[in-house]
Amino acid sequence: MISTVTTTTVTTIASTTMAAGLGLLATLALIVLLIAKELAGAQNLQTAGGAGSVSYAGALDRILNAAIIPLLIVFTLIVVVKIIQVLH
Repeated sequence: MISTVTTTTVTTIASTTMAAGLGLLATLALIVLLIAKELAGAQNLQTAGGAGSVSYAGALDRILNAAIIPLLIVFTLIVVVKIIQVLH
């Protein structure tokens, strides 16, 4: 009986720690991608050519949205869960 409780406790603590680590990793990835998007957008404004020209910075600025939007959703869920935990 004691070994079952101990195993369950260790598993719960390990999964909670891993979830917190993944949340931190997702938040850091979001920050890095937002910084990269801002820099690419600023570079795109400086090197804006004609109406039909596409620069590397402009393409990168648009492509980064594919990674930023899901991470924003995850970040929102993390914040909501933390708020619910504090309120209980």
